[in-house]
Amino acid sequence: MTWELKLMEWANGWWSLPILDQVIPWVTHLGSHIAVIVFLIFCFILMRKRKTLLYLLILYGIQSGVVYGLKFLINRKRPLVFLETLSKLSQGPGEVLDPGFPSAHTLYAFMMATLLATWFPRYRILFYIAAGFIGWTRIYLGVHFPTDVIAGGLLGYGITRLFLYRINQRLEKATD
Repeated sequence: MTWELKLMEWANGWWSLPILDQVIPWVTHLGSHIAVIVFLIFCFILMRKRKTLLYLLILYGIQSGVVYGLKFLINRKRPLVFLETLSKLSQGPGEVLDPGFPSAHTLYAFMMATLLATWFPRYRILFYIAAGFIGWTRIYLGVHFPTDVIAGGLLGYGITRLFLYRINQRLEKATD
């Protein structure tokens, strides 16, 4: 954790810009629960398949159980507890300050990116760049350490890929 605090102090000195301080607190919420729920509703409206909505809700539930189970099991404090001046959240929407590890916003961003990359493989790089950017916003705002974001991204991607694999196996067995 010490090296991450030093990295964040160093980075805060050169990557902080007034315009980013105004915009990033809003952009970061593209990985929030509200964004996921809007995403799920949008998917349901486009696909109009009740079974797809059920699968997406199950995936969201699994992801939420894993991320919050780990958060409260590990109970890692957020960087802003150690570096109070680092957080830029006072200039944007509010934030619930549960334990930091892993980053739920990053996990959900990578969950949505992985789903979109599966459905639209031609644009997968853009989806993963957007998810990575959302993860970076969590570090920029001082609410997560880099390892929180890395773990959230890996979990979001990995659990979603595993879930899609299991769903495909189930669908293949049903057609046999």
